Amino acid sequence: MAFSKEVFTKKALGLLAGISVLASLAGCITFPHNGVREVMPLGQSTFSEYVSQTTDWINTHRRFVTNDRLTELSHQVPFEIRPAVPNGKGILMIHGFTDSPYNFADIAQHLADKGYLVRAVILPGHGTKPEDMMHITFKDWNQMIDEQTRIMAREVSELYLAGFSTGANMAVHEAYENTKVAGLILFSPALSVRTNLIHFVPLVSLFVDWVRTPAEAGGGITPFRYRTAPMQGYSTFISSMNSAMNRMKDQVYRKPVLVFMTEHDSIVNTQELLPLMQRQFASPRSRFVWYGDVLPEGTTASDYRLTVLSDYLPQYRIRSFSHLGIIYSPDNPYYGMNGTERFCLRGQDEEKRNQCHAGTNLWYGSWNENRDDHPYARLTFNPYFDRQIDLIVSTLGSN
Repeated sequence: MAFSKEVFTKKALGLLAGISVLASLAGCITFPHNGVREVMPLGQSTFSEYVSQTTDWINTHRRFVTNDRLTELSHQVPFEIRPAVPNGKGILMIHGFTDSPYNFADIAQHLADKGYLVRAVILPGHGTKPEDMMHITFKDWNQMIDEQTRIMAREVSELYLAGFSTGANMAVHEAYENTKVAGLILFSPALSVRTNLIHFVPLVSLFVDWVRTPAEAGGGITPFRYRTAPMQGYSTFISSMNSAMNRMKDQVYRKPVLVFMTEHDSIVNTQELLPLMQRQFASPRSRFVWYGDVLPEGTTASDYRLTVLSDYLPQYRIRSFSHLGIIYSPDNPYYGMNGTERFCLRGQDEEKRNQCHAGTNLWYGSWNENRDDHPYARLTFNPYFDRQIDLIVSTLGSN
């Protein structure tokens, strides 16, 4: 998932003042999208068929941004890792909004090494170019996940869903609807976000297609994810958020759920979600990991299922954890401790940004980090990664 308060720029907010006038003049008019609705092929009967058709689709429709098309493609397509010594259990993994299956490159390999059959899917509209989200709906996302969940359930004794951010929303939705799901693993679940501006998206999307077009976002693509998304994409995200949140609030879920969240997540309202999830995810096998030093109001601190790990780790020059950093290993070649991808934080003065780009006295934190007068980059790896894997395995069982 790729937005924060900054995503709704002055351009979008300025539209709100004129919407009532436009609506009175134009009635229920909307501006049509160009072209015919095209989505990734769905309805496959096997995972291999799904991978083959989806890979062909992405290869045909993607706007590639590097000369190494094969490697770039490998970051976008669904994948499977079969364990050398199977334990009979499977985990279906769902990436975040504007992201790709590469979200789970590290976690998938480590869990496969522990005996799990691991598969990662791609949400329709992703992997090619942001324009392909223009016609995508929540129904498309839900259909793909439900199809692949049912396919995998036929091949394993226990099926778990793992989701990052928006992927966690989709996992929660499916778990409440499908009794074949044995439990959940949620990383930075985006069932509630910090900005109220998100609620204006359905209204604004009646009049504009983009807040930031792909051209304004440098083509709109990196080798791993999108830099922007159309308003329809944000509307689909909202549907995932509301669907998951409404189900969780209305009904206690009694199968095991592992939740990993950070205190300083700049996107997700983790202060609301932790106490709510403690109440609604009622299994004694559930586990809640809080990366931070201050628990939210309403949290049951005595809950034996809760683990609190400090997100201030000066030995790693880490001031706080980010929304993204939970899912990657420190050894990841792109997002790890010595990775090639560096995101210098917004809002820093020019001197600090130059120091960040040069790696001089560099510290890491969430998007909003500005304490202690350091140059900051966004934290993109989890120093507790191995401990996180061990907790998943101990909770779900290895055999």
